[in-house]
Amino acid sequence: MSSQEEHLVLLADIDRVYSSAVSSLLSSIGFKTAIANDGFQLAEMFEHLNPSIIVADLKTPSLDIVNLIDITKNRSASIPFIITTTHEDIDLAIQTIHKGAFDYVVKPYQPEILCQKINQAIQATRLARENIVLNELVSLYDITSKLTSTHNLDELLDITFQYCLQISRADDGMLQLVDKDNGELVIVRHKGSFPENQRSQLTNPAEWMISKWVYLHGKSLLIANGKTVPSTNLNLSNLTACSGISVPLKISGEIIGIVSLSRSNEKDPFTIIDLNVIDVLASQAGIAINNANLYSSINQKLDELMLISNYSEQLMGIVDKYDVINCLFETVIKHFPIDIIGFLIVQRRNHEFLYWSRGVIEDRVLKDICKQTITEYNKAATTTILERRVSIKKFLLQSATGAGEVKTPLQFQNLIPVCWEEFKFGLVYFGASRDLINSTEKKALLSSLVSQTRIALTNSKLYSDMKENYIRTIKALAIAVDAKDTYTHGHSENVMNIAEEIAREMNIDEKTVGIIRDAGLLHDIGKIGIPGYILNKPGPLTYEEFNGIMKTHSALGANIVKDVPFLRDLHKLILYHHEHYDGAGYPEGLKGEQIPIGARILHVADAFEAMTSNRPYRNSLGQNEAIKRLSQCSGKQFDPAVIDAFFRIAKRKGWIDE
Repeated sequence: MSSQEEHLVLLADIDRVYSSAVSSLLSSIGFKTAIANDGFQLAEMFEHLNPSIIVADLKTPSLDIVNLIDITKNRSASIPFIITTTHEDIDLAIQTIHKGAFDYVVKPYQPEILCQKINQAIQATRLARENIVLNELVSLYDITSKLTSTHNLDELLDITFQYCLQISRADDGMLQLVDKDNGELVIVRHKGSFPENQRSQLTNPAEWMISKWVYLHGKSLLIANGKTVPSTNLNLSNLTACSGISVPLKISGEIIGIVSLSRSNEKDPFTIIDLNVIDVLASQAGIAINNANLYSSINQKLDELMLISNYSEQLMGIVDKYDVINCLFETVIKHFPIDIIGFLIVQRRNHEFLYWSRGVIEDRVLKDICKQTITEYNKAATTTILERRVSIKKFLLQSATGAGEVKTPLQFQNLIPVCWEEFKFGLVYFGASRDLINSTEKKALLSSLVSQTRIALTNSKLYSDMKENYIRTIKALAIAVDAKDTYTHGHSENVMNIAEEIAREMNIDEKTVGIIRDAGLLHDIGKIGIPGYILNKPGPLTYEEFNGIMKTHSALGANIVKDVPFLRDLHKLILYHHEHYDGAGYPEGLKGEQIPIGARILHVADAFEAMTSNRPYRNSLGQNEAIKRLSQCSGKQFDPAVIDAFFRIAKRKGWIDE
């Protein structure tokens, strides 16, 4: 096929004979031709035939040549006009050149001259179009480079939208993304008269209708002069812009968004070239946005794995169940917008529901949450926990303080059992006033954290069981110690109970209370290394017996427990339970706050129990005398704060004579 056969020349001339002759000449050298007899026919043929060039006589009936030039320029890339005229109308022909016509010829003209001008016009138009495409390709290359330079979704949306406006020379526009949860289009970028958010569609029905059509059909749409390409049955009567483009953003055939652009009446309408350029840009943007989403997803997964890994590391070495729960609460509050956390701890007899809230929460709501938690646990563990046996306690956290009020009803709730085979620890509750973004992923991550918590609690239980076995062994030793001294049978257990009561009276934390209790049971374990004749001597000990032998029992006991991992916390309490508040005690002469609070409590409990028990060298002094001596030694041998706490207990028990 020759280059001429690719082009259609549309002829318009008042002289039909002349135009037929020109048509025959052009056809003979390979051009396709069509002849219009007047201006109306010329406009209609231009509309349907899409000619490459128009050759029109100025005197063609009903022809407004300037208006037709404007129309052809607005339809697509400019179609060249060659004007034929007589010498009398040369000035008018020159005016059409200024209005956009390519050239003119004066009748009568040689056919070769017309052919030459037609070829020149076609060549010039081709070069102009190639130049436009080249410029657009250069711009697209720059845009593609910028799109691949970032994985930040917000930056990509900015780049895509701004370049779409710039490269298309649009006045207004909007960029929409598909909300996968409900399949709706949501505006993420906009300029000009387009709606600012999804709910504004009612004030801009035409623009919204166009983007909906593109989304449903997956095709790009060009709107110009009240018509669409491809043809649709859309009602464009309310369209505010004279021309528009709407192009889908796709990833592997899936539409993820829509780019819509418009031009005002003062500008030329969009062309097919504009549509194709935006199509290419949208394709590149879709790939970049997909990469950004993948990058974000990978980073999110890495962050989640890092969170779980860090949380697991924090749990390493924690053997107290309350410390494990504290670690869980602290981690969740730091990384999730959770407003209330609850942990149902199932125990042998009475159970606990420990909770933390970001603000004040009504008792009614709290009880409902606790009830819901109990119900879910009973389902998961196939057991029956009675609500009346569950006490609700607020769990205090050092790094998180609640403020304000928790808004109800809660929009997000997640209950996760903490059960595994025979280990049934309880259930964790998470609640928030607002639903969490990507709630499904958040629930999965919370479940992973709870799984790590379950492992830590399992280890804690195993450790506790092991500790209990060791305690039984040590207790057997304590009983053996008591057996060496028939007068002090049961002394260690009594000291343990008194010390625990004093510690609770002083509002000491639960973990420390447990340490003091264990130390109370084992405080005299070192007496197993003291000869029986000294322990059971009916009279006072000599200086050498007391200072050289008896005083060593605290150090002996401390040495027994210091190498047992879970009894290390007892070491200093056993070692220093005979230190005096004024520094006159043993083994190191510590004073005041230098002595651990547990040791100061043990000292009071031990002294009271000793004074109220029968000993080989004396009978019991009685409670009143023992309390009197404790009072006299407050601030000297004993810590005044511990004595005050003990006296409050003694008063409640009726040990103090009013």
